[in-house]
Amino acid sequence: MRFQLSHSLAIVLPLLLTLPNASPNRLALPTTQPAIQGIQIAALTSQEQAALRQGQVLLSGQDGSYTARVMANGSVDTAWTVLTDYDNFANFLPGVESSQLLESSGSQRQFEQVNVIRIFPITHRERTVISASETYPSKIAFSQVQGDLRKLQGAWYITGAGSQVMITHQVVVEPVSNRGIFFGLYKDNLQKTMAALKQEIERRSGG
Repeated sequence: MRFQLSHSLAIVLPLLLTLPNASPNRLALPTTQPAIQGIQIAALTSQEQAALRQGQVLLSGQDGSYTARVMANGSVDTAWTVLTDYDNFANFLPGVESSQLLESSGSQRQFEQVNVIRIFPITHRERTVISASETYPSKIAFSQVQGDLRKLQGAWYITGAGSQVMITHQVVVEPVSNRGIFFGLYKDNLQKTMAALKQEIERRSGG
């Protein structure tokens, strides 16, 4: 059985993909975005705000449409630096074996990731190419340029909150097959990715 797992970030989450032989489009941009938009901290319930300030990852959604949030001690600039550190995702994102910025023009980026998923006793490596459109310092929209997922698009949002910063990740993803297995793996990996981002932001902030 073949498994597919997606990373949104890079950023997208680590993606388990098989790429076609065609060369990537040059700096192709997302044509549409998920219906949900970035939510300010004040729009969250008191229980959600408390959970975030306690370091928890909030994850909602199902069947390929997800919103994840985490709050870290640090600044907006530090969070932005982490989310756009395309050449070094492998150093702090789970499941990413290597990553490399391929093209950069204005606010547009295109980067490649090699991702690894281990489902004992199988280890599988795949390559994916992602296009990102940056709106400093608050939003990074992304979409798949190469890969055999039916759909992958979304955005990262950065919201300052005093000495803390909230990271919101929204994504719409659809696999070609194995939907039940795929969505279970995807949500688990998204939870781990958000926790890893919090840790890296706080490490770079000296906290």
